Amino acid sequence: MEVAEMHPNNSLKTKFPREYILTLIFYLLTLIAAELLTTYVNKMWGLAAHAIILFVLLVNAAMVESTDFSNLLRSLMPIPIIRIVGLSIPMMQIKPLYWFPIVAIPLFAASVVIMRSQKLTLKDVGLFMGNYRNNYRVQFFIALTGFFTGIIEFFILRPDPLISEFTPVLLFGGFIILLLSTGLAEEMLFRGVLQNNTMKLIGPAWGLLYTSLIFTTMHIGWIYFADLVFVFCVAMFYGFCLIKTKSIVGITMAHGISNSMLFLVMPFVNLAMFGIH
Repeated sequence: MEVAEMHPNNSLKTKFPREYILTLIFYLLTLIAAELLTTYVNKMWGLAAHAIILFVLLVNAAMVESTDFSNLLRSLMPIPIIRIVGLSIPMMQIKPLYWFPIVAIPLFAASVVIMRSQKLTLKDVGLFMGNYRNNYRVQFFIALTGFFTGIIEFFILRPDPLISEFTPVLLFGGFIILLLSTGLAEEMLFRGVLQNNTMKLIGPAWGLLYTSLIFTTMHIGWIYFADLVFVFCVAMFYGFCLIKTKSIVGITMAHGISNSMLFLVMPFVNLAMFGIH
């Protein structure tokens, strides 16, 4: 059974067997189950679940006939790696701020390997400003949204600050770490690689939705349902910006600024204004 018919322009006119769609749903559900297991039952069981998902993705990607679908499955493989690495870090005596670059290293490596295997350029994954003058302005305004999303998410999560003091040096250093580790690393993977590969097979609308759900799934560990709704909305916005501008520059900056507001700025602002940690 085929659900669509493919044209050379790689839009949603591609012949795409229904079993592939069921496979994508299966991986989404198993990732959700693994995250729930990690958060609410036992971290070691969750670690084992993610390791199994990674192994199944590896085998599945090697067995499918469609090159495009194999590429999509490989794009999903870094997702369980995020959690496997993340669950291992607390076992080491490392400050929370430095967890982010440690997790980002395998993400960058995985993204580069996927890009090389698929012969993707930096432009293909959105690491360019665009070819028309107004795109620079658009990317700037997209980046500014990070201030608002970071403030909103702070009042949902209220995390402790990742830096010991609110000083220019610590603030700038923390911003660079979060920009590269969460902004660039995650946007390259989720929007630049995964969303583009997903849209290539099932079209922009479903590709946007699927990628946003995968991205939201990786935030289950924060245990706040309101945050999941918020993260899903932000992911949809970021994905929509990618579709419209073909660039991840603005959303990379927005992501980095948002996390900087969340983890570096707002905890101190909240303490100064309300005396509340």
